[in-house]
Amino acid sequence: MKEWCNRNDENMHAKKGAAEIMNVGAVIVAAQDLAQDKTGNEELETFLPMFPIEGTTVIKREINTLRKAGISPIIVVGGYQAAVLKNHISHNGVVFLEDPEYACHDWLASAEIGIEAAELCDKVILIAVEFPAFKVETLERLKECDQDTCLYYDGQPGRLQVRIGSHLTDDTDVTHGKQNLARLDTDDYGILYDIIHPDQIEKVRDYIRQLRDARSLSLKTKIVLSKTEDFFGPGLFHLLQYIDETGSIQAAAKKMGMSYSKCWKLLNRAEEQMGFPFLNRYNGGRHGGNSTITEEGREFMNRYHAMLEDMKRISQNFFDIYFQDYQ
Repeated sequence: MKEWCNRNDENMHAKKGAAEIMNVGAVIVAAQDLAQDKTGNEELETFLPMFPIEGTTVIKREINTLRKAGISPIIVVGGYQAAVLKNHISHNGVVFLEDPEYACHDWLASAEIGIEAAELCDKVILIAVEFPAFKVETLERLKECDQDTCLYYDGQPGRLQVRIGSHLTDDTDVTHGKQNLARLDTDDYGILYDIIHPDQIEKVRDYIRQLRDARSLSLKTKIVLSKTEDFFGPGLFHLLQYIDETGSIQAAAKKMGMSYSKCWKLLNRAEEQMGFPFLNRYNGGRHGGNSTITEEGREFMNRYHAMLEDMKRISQNFFDIYFQDYQ
């Protein structure tokens, strides 16, 4: 009998512990038309949720950060260019919903569609897609909130909120001047960065770089092209950039911290392998004269750089998938 009672107590404690585990989901609102012509932001050349940012895109960065914080399900509410966005995140393990009335909805009205779909969640974190620069630690603090809460930094409200329960009510709408949400102060100033504003895009990039540099594990992407031997990589690419900037192999070598003879060796090897000149050389004086990039050389450089940027984005996505537990 005593043994049975002990087992029964253990079962009761286990059930109690399970009941205390809260299921926390998230809703990313990406429904509004945040197009370039409406924001006046000349740098937003692509659909905002798909804007490239530090090796990934805005919305994929948000999804990855939510996943690192152990938040599931992740629901994305689309509207403007919904089909394009759905295809972009189709392999990211999220639930995609469409707001057919996005044109007359603000972000919280669109968020309600996602919240209603997350009816099995005890808590739902709301994120406006144009605010991508938040920390994993910030999400973990939101997960601990036991009432409807809005994040603040230095007295200013951000666009990250947590809602308890499955319904969004008008009396908790902080954007309409009603302050019934609890206030949670954070040291994460990234919650205020809105990439709709041109002056904040570079701030977002710098902030995300800082967060990435602080991780214990990171990824570096390096591409080396080869024929009969390796002949074109980061070293020669940067050397050619400096030659293009200064017009001088001597000055470029100095900036690279490389000997003049080694620079010539790299250039000669690349030209031998590809069969065309990378430089137009103009002899003159002890400083080596003037040099310019040939048309063929510039095209080769442009293709190398474009491939490197694409590889960085792809590699970072795979890195986040395979090594997220180590970051």
